[in-house]
Amino acid sequence: MFKVSQEIRLNTSAAGALGQGQGLGDASDGSSPESVCVFGRYQRTPDADAYPTEPPRVYIAPELTDASKVQLLHLPSGAVRINSTVSFIIKRNGVKGNFDVRLESPSGQHGAPLQLTQLDPERFQVQCQLPQAGLYKVHIKCNSVPLPKSPYIIVTIAGVPPTEDGTDPATCSPSTVPVFESDASKVHSRGLGLTHVNLLERNEFTVDGSAAGSNMLFVGILGAQGPCDEVLVKHLGRHVYRVMYQVREPGEYILVAKWGEQHIPGSPFSLTAD
Repeated sequence: MFKVSQEIRLNTSAAGALGQGQGLGDASDGSSPESVCVFGRYQRTPDADAYPTEPPRVYIAPELTDASKVQLLHLPSGAVRINSTVSFIIKRNGVKGNFDVRLESPSGQHGAPLQLTQLDPERFQVQCQLPQAGLYKVHIKCNSVPLPKSPYIIVTIAGVPPTEDGTDPATCSPSTVPVFESDASKVHSRGLGLTHVNLLERNEFTVDGSAAGSNMLFVGILGAQGPCDEVLVKHLGRHVYRVMYQVREPGEYILVAKWGEQHIPGSPFSLTAD
Protein backbone atom coordinates (compact mmCIF):
# COMPACT_ATOMS: atom_id res chain seq x y z
CA MET A 1 0.00 0.00 0.00
CA PHE A 2 1.37 3.38 -1.01
CA LYS A 3 1.51 5.88 1.85
CA VAL A 4 1.73 8.84 -0.55
CA SER A 5 0.78 9.42 -4.16
CA GLN A 6 3.36 7.93 -6.54
CA GLU A 7 3.63 8.19 -10.30
CA ILE A 8 4.15 4.99 -12.25
CA ARG A 9 3.63 4.00 -15.88
CA LEU A 10 0.92 1.40 -16.26
CA ASN A 11 -0.39 -0.68 -19.14
CA THR A 12 -4.12 -0.26 -18.56
CA SER A 13 -5.16 -2.41 -21.52
CA ALA A 14 -4.70 -5.51 -19.39
CA ALA A 15 -6.90 -4.04 -16.69
CA GLY A 16 -9.85 -3.28 -18.92
CA ALA A 17 -11.36 -6.74 -18.90
CA LEU A 18 -10.62 -7.17 -15.20
CA GLY A 19 -12.20 -3.83 -14.43
CA GLN A 20 -15.39 -4.77 -16.22
CA GLY A 21 -15.61 -8.03 -14.30
CA GLN A 22 -15.23 -6.23 -10.96
CA GLY A 23 -17.42 -3.24 -11.82
CA LEU A 24 -14.39 -0.91 -11.98
CA GLY A 25 -15.03 0.44 -15.45
CA ASP A 26 -13.03 0.15 -18.70
CA ALA A 27 -9.59 1.75 -18.59
CA SER A 28 -8.53 0.64 -22.09
CA ASP A 29 -8.94 4.12 -23.56
CA GLY A 30 -5.62 5.18 -22.05
CA SER A 31 -7.13 7.65 -19.63
CA SER A 32 -5.54 8.11 -16.23
CA PRO A 33 -6.34 5.53 -13.51
CA GLU A 34 -7.32 8.35 -11.19
CA SER A 35 -10.31 9.29 -13.37
CA VAL A 36 -11.39 5.81 -14.49
CA CYS A 37 -10.15 3.00 -12.27
CA VAL A 38 -8.43 4.00 -9.07
CA PHE A 39 -8.14 0.71 -7.22
CA GLY A 40 -7.48 -2.67 -8.83
CA ARG A 41 -4.83 -4.74 -10.61
CA TYR A 42 -2.71 -3.42 -13.48
CA GLN A 43 0.17 -4.65 -15.59
CA ARG A 44 3.31 -2.56 -15.36
CA THR A 45 4.90 -1.32 -18.62
CA PRO A 46 7.73 -3.74 -19.59
CA ASP A 47 11.16 -2.56 -18.52
CA ALA A 48 14.65 -3.28 -19.86
CA ASP A 49 14.55 -6.95 -18.84
CA ALA A 50 14.46 -8.82 -22.15
CA TYR A 51 13.68 -12.18 -20.58
CA PRO A 52 10.93 -11.71 -17.99
CA THR A 53 9.86 -14.89 -16.25
CA GLU A 54 6.31 -13.65 -15.78
CA PRO A 55 4.40 -10.44 -16.48
CA PRO A 56 5.21 -7.95 -13.71
CA ARG A 57 2.07 -6.75 -11.93
CA VAL A 58 1.31 -3.80 -9.74
CA TYR A 59 -1.48 -3.72 -7.17
CA ILE A 60 -2.96 -0.30 -6.45
CA ALA A 61 -4.73 0.14 -3.11
CA PRO A 62 -6.44 3.18 -1.51
CA GLU A 63 -4.23 5.75 0.13
CA LEU A 64 -4.25 5.88 3.89
CA THR A 65 -7.36 7.92 4.55
CA ASP A 66 -8.43 9.82 7.66
CA ALA A 67 -12.11 10.28 6.83
CA SER A 68 -12.73 12.07 10.15
CA LYS A 69 -11.07 15.20 8.72
CA VAL A 70 -13.69 15.58 5.98
CA GLN A 71 -16.40 18.19 6.68
CA LEU A 72 -19.97 18.36 5.41
CA LEU A 73 -21.29 21.90 5.00
CA HIS A 74 -24.84 23.22 4.51
CA LEU A 75 -26.63 19.88 4.89
CA PRO A 76 -30.24 20.62 6.01
CA SER A 77 -30.72 20.12 9.75
CA GLY A 78 -34.51 20.37 9.65
CA ALA A 79 -37.25 18.90 7.51
CA VAL A 80 -37.53 19.97 3.87
CA ARG A 81 -40.47 19.71 1.51
CA ILE A 82 -40.74 16.98 -1.09
CA ASN A 83 -39.53 17.76 -4.62
CA SER A 84 -36.93 20.08 -3.13
CA THR A 85 -33.38 20.23 -4.46
CA VAL A 86 -30.89 19.87 -1.62
CA SER A 87 -27.37 21.18 -2.05
CA PHE A 88 -24.42 20.66 0.29
CA ILE A 89 -20.63 20.90 0.18
CA ILE A 90 -17.92 18.34 0.96
CA LYS A 91 -14.70 19.91 2.25
CA ARG A 92 -11.75 17.52 2.09
CA ASN A 93 -9.44 19.44 4.48
CA GLY A 94 -6.32 18.00 2.89
CA VAL A 95 -7.61 14.40 2.67
CA LYS A 96 -6.54 12.83 -0.63
CA GLY A 97 -8.68 10.47 -2.61
CA ASN A 98 -12.02 10.10 -4.37
CA PHE A 99 -15.48 10.62 -2.89
CA ASP A 100 -18.47 8.38 -3.50
CA VAL A 101 -21.86 9.88 -2.59
CA ARG A 102 -25.04 7.82 -2.86
CA LEU A 103 -28.63 8.58 -1.87
CA GLU A 104 -30.88 5.99 -0.26
CA SER A 105 -34.59 6.71 -0.65
CA PRO A 106 -37.20 6.23 2.12
CA SER A 107 -38.17 2.93 0.45
CA GLY A 108 -34.60 1.65 0.85
CA GLN A 109 -33.55 1.91 -2.80
CA HIS A 110 -30.01 3.04 -3.61
CA GLY A 111 -29.55 5.30 -6.60
CA ALA A 112 -26.53 5.87 -8.82
CA PRO A 113 -23.57 7.83 -7.42
CA LEU A 114 -24.37 11.53 -7.21
CA GLN A 115 -22.39 13.93 -9.36
CA LEU A 116 -19.80 16.07 -7.60
CA THR A 117 -19.02 19.57 -8.86
CA GLN A 118 -15.55 20.77 -7.88
CA LEU A 119 -15.66 24.35 -6.61
CA ASP A 120 -11.96 24.51 -5.72
CA PRO A 121 -9.24 21.97 -4.78
CA GLU A 122 -10.75 21.59 -1.30
CA ARG A 123 -14.51 21.71 -1.89
CA PHE A 124 -17.08 19.73 -3.88
CA GLN A 125 -20.75 20.60 -4.29
CA VAL A 126 -23.42 17.89 -4.35
CA GLN A 127 -27.06 18.34 -5.40
CA CYS A 128 -29.90 15.85 -5.19
CA GLN A 129 -33.65 15.81 -5.76
CA LEU A 130 -35.96 14.49 -3.04
CA PRO A 131 -39.31 13.45 -4.55
CA GLN A 132 -40.64 11.31 -1.66
CA ALA A 133 -41.69 12.03 1.90
CA GLY A 134 -39.77 10.23 4.62
CA LEU A 135 -36.16 9.62 5.67
CA TYR A 136 -33.41 9.88 3.09
CA LYS A 137 -29.92 8.59 3.87
CA VAL A 138 -26.82 10.13 2.31
CA HIS A 139 -23.94 7.61 2.23
CA ILE A 140 -20.52 9.24 1.76
CA LYS A 141 -17.20 7.42 1.37
CA CYS A 142 -13.66 8.62 0.75
CA ASN A 143 -11.39 5.97 -0.79
CA SER A 144 -14.04 3.37 0.14
CA VAL A 145 -13.85 4.51 3.79
CA PRO A 146 -17.23 5.76 5.16
CA LEU A 147 -17.26 9.13 6.89
CA PRO A 148 -17.69 8.72 10.68
CA LYS A 149 -21.29 10.03 10.70
CA SER A 150 -22.37 8.43 7.43
CA PRO A 151 -25.16 7.85 6.55
CA TYR A 152 -26.47 11.37 7.06
CA ILE A 153 -30.23 11.81 7.50
CA ILE A 154 -32.47 14.20 5.55
CA VAL A 155 -36.17 14.37 6.47
CA THR A 156 -38.70 15.32 3.79
CA ILE A 157 -42.32 16.18 4.42
CA ALA A 158 -45.30 16.81 2.17
CA GLY A 159 -46.36 20.45 2.14
CA VAL A 160 -48.65 22.89 0.38
CA PRO A 161 -46.95 24.01 -2.85
CA PRO A 162 -46.10 27.72 -3.26
CA THR A 163 -48.57 30.05 -4.91
CA GLU A 164 -48.16 31.26 -8.48
CA ASP A 165 -46.22 34.34 -7.36
CA GLY A 166 -43.79 32.12 -5.43
CA THR A 167 -44.92 33.07 -1.94
CA ASP A 168 -45.48 30.58 0.84
CA PRO A 169 -49.20 30.09 1.60
CA ALA A 170 -48.40 30.02 5.30
CA THR A 171 -47.26 33.65 5.08
CA CYS A 172 -50.38 34.89 3.29
CA SER A 173 -52.54 35.01 6.39
CA PRO A 174 -51.61 36.90 9.57
CA SER A 175 -50.13 34.68 12.28
CA THR A 176 -51.98 34.34 15.54
CA VAL A 177 -48.97 32.95 17.41
CA PRO A 178 -47.24 35.63 19.50
CA VAL A 179 -43.52 36.25 19.14
CA PHE A 180 -41.53 35.15 22.18
CA GLU A 181 -38.07 36.22 23.23
CA SER A 182 -36.09 33.04 23.88
CA ASP A 183 -32.78 31.33 23.16
CA ALA A 184 -33.06 27.67 22.17
CA SER A 185 -29.30 27.17 22.60
CA LYS A 186 -29.83 27.33 26.38
CA VAL A 187 -32.24 24.40 26.41
CA HIS A 188 -30.87 21.21 27.98
CA SER A 189 -32.08 17.69 27.19
CA ARG A 190 -31.14 14.36 28.71
CA GLY A 191 -32.44 10.81 28.96
CA LEU A 192 -32.12 7.39 27.38
CA GLY A 193 -34.91 8.22 24.96
CA LEU A 194 -32.49 10.44 23.03
CA THR A 195 -29.97 7.65 22.41
CA HIS A 196 -31.75 4.28 22.72
CA VAL A 197 -35.15 3.11 21.49
CA ASN A 198 -36.99 0.17 23.03
CA LEU A 199 -39.73 -1.34 20.91
CA LEU A 200 -43.20 -1.65 22.42
CA GLU A 201 -42.09 0.20 25.57
CA ARG A 202 -42.33 3.85 26.50
CA ASN A 203 -39.13 5.79 25.95
CA GLU A 204 -38.52 8.94 27.99
CA PHE A 205 -36.31 11.99 28.08
CA THR A 206 -36.39 15.39 29.78
CA VAL A 207 -36.18 18.86 28.26
CA ASP A 208 -35.19 21.75 30.53
CA GLY A 209 -35.96 25.20 29.10
CA SER A 210 -35.85 27.11 32.37
CA ALA A 211 -32.85 29.16 31.22
CA ALA A 212 -34.02 29.64 27.63
CA GLY A 213 -36.81 32.17 28.10
CA SER A 214 -40.51 31.75 27.51
CA ASN A 215 -41.58 29.69 24.51
CA MET A 216 -43.30 26.46 23.46
CA LEU A 217 -41.76 23.02 23.08
CA PHE A 218 -42.50 21.05 19.91
CA VAL A 219 -41.51 17.38 19.60
CA GLY A 220 -41.99 15.13 16.59
CA ILE A 221 -40.71 11.67 15.68
CA LEU A 222 -40.70 10.33 12.14
CA GLY A 223 -39.79 6.85 10.91
CA ALA A 224 -39.70 5.08 7.57
CA GLN A 225 -43.38 4.09 7.99
CA GLY A 226 -44.49 7.58 9.01
CA PRO A 227 -44.92 9.55 12.26
CA CYS A 228 -44.55 7.95 15.67
CA ASP A 229 -47.75 6.40 17.04
CA GLU A 230 -47.63 8.16 20.39
CA VAL A 231 -45.76 11.22 21.69
CA LEU A 232 -46.68 12.65 25.09
CA VAL A 233 -45.23 15.94 26.37
CA LYS A 234 -45.90 16.71 30.04
CA HIS A 235 -45.03 20.04 31.66
CA LEU A 236 -43.49 19.51 35.09
CA GLY A 237 -43.29 23.21 35.93
CA ARG A 238 -40.84 26.06 35.32
CA HIS A 239 -40.41 25.13 31.65
CA VAL A 240 -39.24 21.59 32.42
CA TYR A 241 -40.89 18.86 30.32
CA ARG A 242 -40.98 15.09 30.32
CA VAL A 243 -41.37 13.58 26.85
CA MET A 244 -42.59 10.00 26.39
CA TYR A 245 -42.99 8.19 23.09
CA GLN A 246 -43.54 4.68 21.79
CA VAL A 247 -42.62 3.06 18.46
CA ARG A 248 -43.75 -0.32 17.18
CA GLU A 249 -41.65 -0.90 14.06
CA PRO A 250 -37.87 -1.45 13.91
CA GLY A 251 -35.81 0.89 11.78
CA GLU A 252 -34.34 4.38 11.63
CA TYR A 253 -36.13 7.31 13.29
CA ILE A 254 -35.53 11.04 13.42
CA LEU A 255 -36.52 12.98 16.55
CA VAL A 256 -37.01 16.73 16.20
CA ALA A 257 -37.29 18.98 19.25
CA LYS A 258 -37.80 22.73 18.85
CA TRP A 259 -38.05 25.58 21.33
CA GLY A 260 -40.35 27.84 19.40
CA GLU A 261 -38.99 27.99 15.86
CA GLN A 262 -35.45 26.91 16.75
CA HIS A 263 -33.95 23.47 17.19
CA ILE A 264 -32.64 22.68 20.65
CA PRO A 265 -28.98 21.53 20.85
CA GLY A 266 -28.60 18.10 19.26
CA SER A 267 -31.85 18.25 17.28
CA PRO A 268 -32.62 16.51 15.02
CA PHE A 269 -31.61 13.30 16.84
CA SER A 270 -30.97 10.11 14.83
CA LEU A 271 -32.33 6.97 16.54
CA THR A 272 -32.39 3.28 15.72
CA ALA A 273 -35.03 0.86 16.94
CA ASP A 274 -34.15 -2.82 16.72
